[in-house]
Amino acid sequence: MRKEKLRIFIAEDEPLILQGFKVMVSSLGHTIIGTAMNGQDAIDRVPELRPDLAIMDINMPDVDGLQAIEAINRKIKLPFIVITGYQDPELLEKAAQLGVFGYLPKPVDVCEIRNTIEIAMTRFEEVSKLEKDLADTQNALKERKLLDRAKGILMEKMGISEPQAMKHLQKLARDRNTRLVVIAQEIINASTLFKL
Repeated sequence: MRKEKLRIFIAEDEPLILQGFKVMVSSLGHTIIGTAMNGQDAIDRVPELRPDLAIMDINMPDVDGLQAIEAINRKIKLPFIVITGYQDPELLEKAAQLGVFGYLPKPVDVCEIRNTIEIAMTRFEEVSKLEKDLADTQNALKERKLLDRAKGILMEKMGISEPQAMKHLQKLARDRNTRLVVIAQEIINASTLFKL
């Protein structure tokens, strides 16, 4: 089980149920950093407070919980657990499309909340790592394409081989104490300007 204590935001429009969630979440050792009783308030407060996790009732006034999650996700990424008193397959499908990490039907007990928080945080960490790995891979591929293009330009302009072009790029990067990809981009930019 997770040892660290989380900073949690709760959005629930029924005061007694909200109080119950606060008591249960606090009893697990987590800190409630904010609450909202409608979706718009959650949209306004969650990005500012940056909780580790948010628990969101689906059915709230003004803006429902799923609309609030969608709006918040455009600003920051965090794991959401949705809670609802309705068993609606369409709501469940929409929640899944929004990347919700947990779904609890009311009434909820402390064991269900504890287990769902644990699973949501684990899944969120896994997804975050996959997204980071994908971004790193895409960035490496982009840099590789820039290097290949810059080498091609040097090979053509200087009449040198690919290994020589690479050594030339490396020397320029060392001499200027900058990253290889920066030098490659400058060579590509200069070549484009020269052609104009």
